[in-house]
Formats: sequence, structure tokens, C-alpha cells
Amino acid sequence: MIRKLARPMLASVFVWEGVDNLRNASEHVKETEGFLKTVRKAVPSEYQGYIPNDPELVTRAIGGAKVGAGSTLALGKAPRTSAAVLAAATLPNLIAKNNFWAADNKEDKETRRNGFLTNTALLGALFIATQDTEGKPSLRWRAQKAGQRTNKKIQQALPTKSESEQKREELSARANEFSTKAGDWINETSAKAQAYVDDNKDDWQSTGRGLLDTAKSYVDDAKTYVEDNKDDWQESGRDLLGNAKSFIEDSVDNAKTYVEDNKGDWLESAQANRDTARTGAVKAATKAQARADKAVAKLDGAKSKRASKKASKHAEKLQKEANKKIEAAIKKLEKRSK
Repeated sequence: MIRKLARPMLASVFVWEGVDNLRNASEHVKETEGFLKTVRKAVPSEYQGYIPNDPELVTRAIGGAKVGAGSTLALGKAPRTSAAVLAAATLPNLIAKNNFWAADNKEDKETRRNGFLTNTALLGALFIATQDTEGKPSLRWRAQKAGQRTNKKIQQALPTKSESEQKREELSARANEFSTKAGDWINETSAKAQAYVDDNKDDWQSTGRGLLDTAKSYVDDAKTYVEDNKDDWQESGRDLLGNAKSFIEDSVDNAKTYVEDNKGDWLESAQANRDTARTGAVKAATKAQARADKAVAKLDGAKSKRASKKASKHAEKLQKEANKKIEAAIKKLEKRSK
């Protein structure tokens, strides 16, 4: 209720001044021109070009601003903005119209001083009006509170500093405890291992020496056994080699005797029949036997055991081939005779 009365009372002064500026603009041109000069001196040179040069137009603009802002303030429409506009429009009066420091006489100075104080009081009232939220929180206050609520929710969602420190201390204590236990276990195990090694190293050394001596004795026994039986083994080897040679020679002689005994019959049969003598089987058998006879002749002339053994194997191989071919020839002759 007080605001509905105070606002029109405060706005009435500015509405009246605005109407007077609009109706009698020429009377206030001098004051406006002095205000513009003061402003030009105060602002930097690069911004002086933005200041209007028509004081009468500025006077009417200030008057219109006072009438409009005063009316909206009296009606309670955007009161804070209206009060700010009226505060800005009051500055020309303070600087140009009520500049008591530039008065020529005492009476004029006193009049201007009173006007300056009055406008200062009105300006203070306007400042208060710009901050009046009618009991409602201001936009700044609401923004701050919203930020505080958001921060509070974030802090509640996240672990607090004390909780973080508590967790860190707990983890640190556990790590220290584990490290201490691990160190004690390692030291205890190392001590046990060292004691076990100290207690058993003599036994291990004696056991190792015993194993080494046993192995050495085995080696010595084996060496002795080889030395003792070397001559017997060599003699047995020579006997086996002689037996093998005798067996081979006997086999060759038997085969040769067999072939010699039957060769005449085969040749007589072959001579009796020219067609039989010309067969490839008889020719092959004759050639194979000739090679076997030649190998046997070489066996008799062998100079060394190795050469004799090699010649015996070769003669035996050739005699086997000759026997096979002779058998094949006999079978062919038998088939033809049938």
C-alpha cells in the first residue's frame, strides 16, 4: 500500500519537470548546453563525436524520458527500470542547473545549493527504488541461491572431504599393515631357509662327494672291465670275421660247384638245340655266371681284410644274381621241353 502512494509522489516531480522541458525547451537549452560541454571535457577525445550537438533536441529527449519513466513508475510498471531511467535523467540538473560552485553571487549560489541537495535526495530515493523488489527475491539473489543449491546437491552426491580423507587413511593403514606382514613373512622365511641350509649343507656336501666317488668308481670299473676284456673282444671279433669269410667262401664254392656240375648239362642242352642257345635267358645266365666267376677270382687276390670282405660281398651278390638267372633259364627250358 505504501508503494502505491510513494511511487506517484516520487514520480510527480519528474513528470512535471519533463513536461516543462517539452513545453519550454528553449528556456532549458542553456543548461543542457553547459551539461554537454562538461560531458565533452570528461570523455576521451575519440568518444566526443558521439555526443549530440543540438542542445534543444537533447532537452526534449530528457523531458520525454522523464515523462515516460515517471508515468510508468507512478503506475507501478517496471518500477526498478523506470527509477533507473529517472536517475540518469536527473544528472543534467545536478551538473548544469545546480552547479552552485559556478554561481556569481551569494543568493544565486544559495539557490543552486538548495536545488543540488534536493535533486541529490531525489536521486537517492530513485536509487532505493531501483533496488526495491517488493519483498520478492531479486534476480541476482535467486541466481546466487540457485548456484548454492546446485553446489550443495553436488557436494551431497560426491564424497565429502572428510570421507575422502577417511578412505585414504584406511587404505594407507591397510597397505602399511600388508607391507609389514609381508616384510615379516619374508624375513621369517629367509631365516628359516638360511637355517635349513646351514643345518644340511654338510650332509649335502658329503652326499655330493659320495655320489661323485660312486660315479668315479663306476667309471674306473668300466675302464678296468674294458681293459681286461679288450683282447678277448678283439680275438672274438677276429674269429667272427674269419668264420664269416669261411662261410662266404664255402657258399661261393658250393654255388660254383653246383653251377659247374650242372653247367655242362645246360650247355649240352643248349648246343643240342640252336633255338634254345639263342634265347635271352640262357645268354643272361651265361653272362651272370661269368661275372660271378670274375668276382671270385678277385676274392682270391684280395690283399687286405677290408678288400677281401668287400670282394666277398660283391661275389656273393653276383652269384645270387647268376643263380636266379640260371633258375629262370632252367624253367624256360623246362617249359619249352613240355
